[in-house]
Amino acid sequence: MTQITTLIPAYKKEYLGPLFLALRRQSFKDFKVIVSDDSPGGVITDMIRNRHWGQLTDELNITVVRGPQNARRNHEQLLDLWAGSTPLVHFNLDDDLIYPEFYRTHVAAHVAAPCCASVSQRWLSHDDGVPAWTLPLPDFVHECNGHVLQPTTEELFNSTVGTCQNWLGELSNMVFSAEGAALYPRPPAKDLSYYGLLDVGALLAASQHLPVTFIREYLGVFRQNEQQTTQVSTYSHGGRVGFLAWVTYALAAWRDGHINPETAIGAIGTATQRIVHHFSEDTVMAEYFHILDTQAGSLDQLYLAYRTFWLKLLASNPGTAAGLQEPAKAPTGASSQKNELADATI
Repeated sequence: MTQITTLIPAYKKEYLGPLFLALRRQSFKDFKVIVSDDSPGGVITDMIRNRHWGQLTDELNITVVRGPQNARRNHEQLLDLWAGSTPLVHFNLDDDLIYPEFYRTHVAAHVAAPCCASVSQRWLSHDDGVPAWTLPLPDFVHECNGHVLQPTTEELFNSTVGTCQNWLGELSNMVFSAEGAALYPRPPAKDLSYYGLLDVGALLAASQHLPVTFIREYLGVFRQNEQQTTQVSTYSHGGRVGFLAWVTYALAAWRDGHINPETAIGAIGTATQRIVHHFSEDTVMAEYFHILDTQAGSLDQLYLAYRTFWLKLLASNPGTAAGLQEPAKAPTGASSQKNELADATI
C-alpha cells in the first residue's frame, strides 16, 4: 500500500519545476501525487501532458485533475480525491519546496508515535527560494532537549490562539495522518469551528483528538511571493476571513476549554488591533466593530453575536459557504496505522 499521497493545489506554473524536482529527489519513494490544476485555461495540465518538465513528471506517479477555480475549494477537492486512500497525506503548495529527507523524517515521526500531524521547521525565503530567515519558536520548544516533541493541548492553543501567532507553519511542512486529515475543518453552517486559516486551523481542529508531533529540523522552504494567498488584497473576502479567523479561534478555544477567559479576551484584543489597522474604513468590518462595542462585556454574549456575523460572512461567498457534502470519515482501525508505516519501503 502506498504510504503518502502528495496533494498539490496548483495555480502558479512558474514554481512547479523546482517542486517536482524536490519530490523526485525524496529519499522516501513510496508516495503518489495528485495535482489539482486551478491555473487559467488549464495551462498546467497542458504542460504536464506535453512533457514540459520531462523526466521530472515522467518519473513521478502523478494524477492531474481540473481544479474548481477557488483556492479553498481546491484544498477540499484534493482531500476528497485522496479520500483516506493512504495512511499519510501531504499538501505541497505550488510555491514551496521540501528537502530530500522530508518524507523519510515525517514517516519516522508517525511510526514513532501516533499523531494527527507531524510538523517540521521550515525556512522562509524570498521569491528565489533561498533560505533567508525563520520565525521564532515558543519557549517550551527551546527548552525541550529532544529532536521531536508533542506539545500538550494547552501548550499548543496558548502558544497559537493565545498569541494570534502561527509558529507551526504552512501546510507544506505538515504531514497529516489519515485520522488527522479526516478532521480538516470545512466551512461551518451552524457554529464556530477552527475553519478560517487553512494550516493552523487544521492542526487546532485535529489536535483535540490526537497530538501534534513537532520535528526540530529544517526540512523545507516557504517561499514569500506576491501571488500567494497571504498576500491577497486585504479588502478581499479572503483577507477579511484570514484576519477574523483569530477572533473565531479565540472564541472557539474558550468555548472548548482550551484557553481561559483572560487569554481569550487578550487574543481578541490583539486580533482586533490588527483588524482596525487594516480595515478601519471597511464597511463589512464595521459590523464586527459594532458587535465588539456592544457585546464586549460578556464572552457569552459576544460569542453568540459574533457567531451570527461570522457564519453570515462565510455564507456570502461561494468559496467559504458551507456545502452539502460531509468531509470524509476517518478510516477505522487507527491502531493499524503504525504497522502499515513500519512496513514501508524506505
